[in-house]
Amino acid sequence: MAQKILVPLDSSDGAWHAVEYVARTFGPTPGVEVTLLHILSGLPPALWDDGHILQDEEREARQRLVASWQKEQEKGWQHLVAKAKERLEAAGIPAAAVRAKFRARYYDVAEDILSEAASEKCSTIVMGRRGLGKAKALLLGSVTNKVVQTAKGVAVTVVE
Repeated sequence: MAQKILVPLDSSDGAWHAVEYVARTFGPTPGVEVTLLHILSGLPPALWDDGHILQDEEREARQRLVASWQKEQEKGWQHLVAKAKERLEAAGIPAAAVRAKFRARYYDVAEDILSEAASEKCSTIVMGRRGLGKAKALLLGSVTNKVVQTAKGVAVTVVE
């Protein structure tokens, strides 16, 4: 059975430390699968459902507009995802075992991370801690803290 690992990605140093940790720790491990997850920011208000009943063509037009917005958001993160995939593959994780997922924020980021981990049947979430100064070194970022506090049935590893 493959070990499935979820690595939430954003532009923080902590997220990159999580990628590095997974590469060092799981690179030579056979059967490991890694999902790099980026939660996209919420839909702009102009794309929200404004509550009225849509005709079929209005609904389809809105769905196309939302899909187009999401693709544009994803483009901005492709460089980071490619860099993370390259690092994991260099550590020995096969290219076919590393995939990227983009997900529009539905609840809040922490809940969306946990939801994705559950739906993908991940055994481990590896996250970086927020980039804080030395005086606050013992504190976790709010997303990391919420994931750690509310995770059930999945191991959460927080890396420096």
